[in-house]
Amino acid sequence: MVIVWITEFLLYICLCLLMGTLIFYSLSVEKRPSFFISKRLLLWATAGTGLLSFAPIVNTIIVMADGIGLWVSFKNVIFVFEVGQAWLFTLAMALLLFGLIYFNTLENDPFLSKIGVVLCILLIAGYARAGHASSLLNYTGFAAHFMHLLAVAVWGGCLLVAAWFTQGLGNTNWLSFLKWYTPLAIVSVIVVIAAGLLTMNIDIAKPLDHSVSSTITQYKQGLFSNYGQALLIKHILVIPLLLYALFNGFLGKRLKKYQSIKWARVESIVILFIFAVTAFMGQQPPPHQPEQYINLYGPSPLFTVIYQSKVPSDFSVHFSWTPTSLIFIGFSLLFLIMMASSVIKSSPRLVSLLMALGFLASAYFATMSAIV
Repeated sequence: MVIVWITEFLLYICLCLLMGTLIFYSLSVEKRPSFFISKRLLLWATAGTGLLSFAPIVNTIIVMADGIGLWVSFKNVIFVFEVGQAWLFTLAMALLLFGLIYFNTLENDPFLSKIGVVLCILLIAGYARAGHASSLLNYTGFAAHFMHLLAVAVWGGCLLVAAWFTQGLGNTNWLSFLKWYTPLAIVSVIVVIAAGLLTMNIDIAKPLDHSVSSTITQYKQGLFSNYGQALLIKHILVIPLLLYALFNGFLGKRLKKYQSIKWARVESIVILFIFAVTAFMGQQPPPHQPEQYINLYGPSPLFTVIYQSKVPSDFSVHFSWTPTSLIFIGFSLLFLIMMASSVIKSSPRLVSLLMALGFLASAYFATMSAIV
């Protein structure tokens, strides 16, 4: 389980590196940061998308092999199950992209780079087709998961490449890059939020009930599960991420000592945290039916440590804002203010990240301490 979690986390990074690099290569030199990323790294990232996306399938094959044998299980999962067919498509796109990168110098060929972007989009489509949302609600689930992943890859990919592979902090093309990247990032954030909410609605909904009221109830009830705990942490992390994005896209231009690339790296680190949480969620069963979930899997260890009471099968989550939870809300607001202050005053990036983690912890405990 841990290995699959790590492979999925690495897969997100590979997809972002490929998407960001190929988008930059498809633009004129004047519109992109002066960056360098080796062909070898791109080839490893491309190979990684095919190999790493196979990890969840291996887990399925091993589980099925107990009853029908390893070879029969392998054939059924790969050639009969939809998840296996989606992986074969993903592998085919990865091989095509690998050949495109290996046999060409893409940084000098915008046309072939655009073909690479299309192949990368198809890679994401293959991965989304094998996702949980697609299995629950065929076309709608696939579309929601695909758009969510694509928007993350575009936004996060360009950010990761620009932040970590740009040559020199005083890059002359950085403002030209921001002119087109900022509106693209805004659109991507809107798509990420909209498609993410729809994907969440599909993933945690009761069978045949995808109403908004049902989703809110399921979100609240699912807090006792590993999936629900990770989803809460992910949503809290989005807040500091958007704050850094706000400075990198708009407010930072008005600050004298603001170094965009360094703060873009901080924003990208928060994205990596979110990738890690998302990868963990991908390996956890969503709490579609909370009563059955508790009987099958039991409550989340993290939840039981904080709640410190027995969780029965008919457990129902209710909120009551206690003095403790209000104190933690105050702490979270204070950490958020200190985060913004650290950016404005150009404090060490590590200090700002610690403020972000303080906000995460405070907001999390504010929510959990309100459960009665």
